[in-house]
Amino acid sequence: MSPFLLIVCLLPVTVLAGGWNKNCIKKPVGFGYRTTGGQGGRTVTPKNIQELKNYLGSKEKLIIVLDRTYDFTNSEGWATSSGCVILKCGGGYQESLAHAGTCNGRPLTKVKYAKAGTTEIIVGSNKSILGKNGKGVIKGKGLRIKNAQNVIIRDISITDINPKVVWAGDALAFDNVKNVWVHGVTFARIGRQHLVTYQQQNTGITVSSCFFDGTSKNSAFCNGAQYWIWLFWGTRDEITLINNHVFKTAGRTPHAGGWSKALSYVHMIGNYMDLNPHTGIEPRSGSNILAEGNVFKQYTNVINPQAKGGHLALVNNAKQAATCKKYFGQNCKVNSLQGSKSTTWFDESVLQAFSKLDRNAINGARAASCL
Repeated sequence: MSPFLLIVCLLPVTVLAGGWNKNCIKKPVGFGYRTTGGQGGRTVTPKNIQELKNYLGSKEKLIIVLDRTYDFTNSEGWATSSGCVILKCGGGYQESLAHAGTCNGRPLTKVKYAKAGTTEIIVGSNKSILGKNGKGVIKGKGLRIKNAQNVIIRDISITDINPKVVWAGDALAFDNVKNVWVHGVTFARIGRQHLVTYQQQNTGITVSSCFFDGTSKNSAFCNGAQYWIWLFWGTRDEITLINNHVFKTAGRTPHAGGWSKALSYVHMIGNYMDLNPHTGIEPRSGSNILAEGNVFKQYTNVINPQAKGGHLALVNNAKQAATCKKYFGQNCKVNSLQGSKSTTWFDESVLQAFSKLDRNAINGARAASCL
């Protein structure tokens, strides 16, 4: 039986006033359309966190069914290390571990964090990780797909990874991967990145119909909105972001590129980008971002005003949409700015760069776009 049909998420259909429908995509489209996951492997249901880790990291082809909450929060104890406060603002601030220059120029303090969150569970090749009856939750620890290919993650939640502390855990990391489909996943209360690619090649990735909930009592800008959402900085990333609901965020939607060997192709299509009081898309050096058919609702800045060096095609009118036809054989879709400040950044070189990639992936995502 296909892993796509094995588990049916029984959560109610989520339809927003703006038209977001979580369940409108039924199969992988975009760059990850070839992904089959653990299809053909045996089906297992881990009974505890150790079994979950063992199954995820095994070399066996598996369909892994999550039917409960796997809480890692206290599994490795707690630690206190040197760190700082990102921005002091009463009780709503976020702290950071002293790492990668984050605390430069900021007064140091002691930061307490759950050790489990600082390292992700390794996920091997040929896995389907599927939630059952809305009960598949991984709490307090994220996942890292590492040196692997052909992975499906569907209808689970990843939550509560040191939400107060930057550098104390990511929700989902891609580290030298090929062919991954992440679908119907809820991300909530994450201290650092919801999604991150590391500095190797990460291709054939589709993230669809996920809910990225940035609501946080502890935020970098003290506004209740998570800043650290999507960071893509591989040596070659090919990523489709389609039909996701991104709610109450403050930055990095996405941040792409930004170092000397970075090269990213990010197709951002048909997403419901909902409420951002700070900044959104950050095209840095090495990035190619095609953003079409998205709804940007109440975005103070659709694009980070400080972003530079990257390439972005933000399709905001019919003329720009028609420019796509000579590269893809069809028009792009126009973004909708609902209560968001109008902005312009349409770099045709992005279309030229994308035209050299898999047209089935690009046009297939456009055909599947729900907004």
